[in-house]
Amino acid sequence: MVVNTLPLTDPHLQSLIANAVQKVKILFGREDEPSIIIAPYRINPLGAHIDHQGGAVLARTIDQYTILAFYPLSTGRIILHCDSGDNDDKAAAFDIDNNSSDENWIRYAMASASSVSNHTPGIIGFSGVVYGSLVGAGLSSSASVILAYIGALAHVNHIVFSDAELVELARQVENEYMGLNNGLQDQMSIVFGRNNALSLLHMESTTASYIADPVNIDDVCWVICYSGFSRELVSSGFNDRVRECREAATLLDANAGHLGQVREEFRGENDVGKLPSHLNRRVAHVYGECERVAQGCSAWRQGNWIKFGNLMNESCQSSISNYECGSEPMIALHKIALEQSAVYGSRFGGGGYGGCLNMLVRRDHSAEVKQNVLELFLEHFPEKRGRAKSFIASAENNVRLFET
Repeated sequence: MVVNTLPLTDPHLQSLIANAVQKVKILFGREDEPSIIIAPYRINPLGAHIDHQGGAVLARTIDQYTILAFYPLSTGRIILHCDSGDNDDKAAAFDIDNNSSDENWIRYAMASASSVSNHTPGIIGFSGVVYGSLVGAGLSSSASVILAYIGALAHVNHIVFSDAELVELARQVENEYMGLNNGLQDQMSIVFGRNNALSLLHMESTTASYIADPVNIDDVCWVICYSGFSRELVSSGFNDRVRECREAATLLDANAGHLGQVREEFRGENDVGKLPSHLNRRVAHVYGECERVAQGCSAWRQGNWIKFGNLMNESCQSSISNYECGSEPMIALHKIALEQSAVYGSRFGGGGYGGCLNMLVRRDHSAEVKQNVLELFLEHFPEKRGRAKSFIASAENNVRLFET
């Protein structure tokens, strides 16, 4: 994991880290400086629901975070406080090799510890404070916090994980411990993020290439509106959709484990047309989205914001119609964004089951869009006032260790 020893220049990030440092010192009676893991959140402008089917995904890390401040322990135990930003902070302690809990927040820590322990038996733990800025908002807070825990365990145990190993360990946590059948896009987005480029994530090789920001990048920015409806993929229809895609793949090509492995000769209209209608729609979304990602790379290189935004809108519409994943609040948000002339395009975060809408916006109208979209949304869902929020997101780098 990259070690960042440069001074922090972002006041928002400085404030988050200062709060975590102050709290961890008080809670554990320490005066020495803790180590810090900075794990950003992410958006995926294009590449909806195709990572688990072998499709490449476009990603960008943003300035929302998991911050983990921690000290090493001499035993295989983890003592953890969760700073929720209010007076309802949580705490737990557990042994790395003997743990179980029904509380979701601590299960992620336990699963992360088990994943690292299975890789390297006999590890020691840490005492720390973890903070997440928008948990459950569809910006990959779960992958972010998992990578923070893995990074802390790697640091205190002097283990050096490659990028691919970090992604694989985080995958194990979500797939094998948490029961979610997602692909690799969340983990890869955060591990491979760069602040001056879109990451093109190649699922089959667990690698990334980069589409550099064009010269007119300052003409646009990302505006994100959190609906106030938390997204919980384990209890949504997410796993059902993954199963349907794999079922379609096997019907098209008996040797294919997912749609990306279906041979070209079995992807024709006649073959796909023979599938049950709901599987036909899943296939249409996956192959259509793969093509939109390819076109999106070209549009981003050219700084063609109209084209890129149109592709985002097409992606969102396909998610609704073909993948059938959009919840009522998220569809309402997307429709509101479509009516804003300064929004080039928008797409669901959180798989469409809740969370955020990510919008590519003319920078000179970003404040107006941020306010208008939120207020119009709250007219439909007034019960979310005080919880729903909108903000302008800046680009960030990847997950990293910060030493003060």
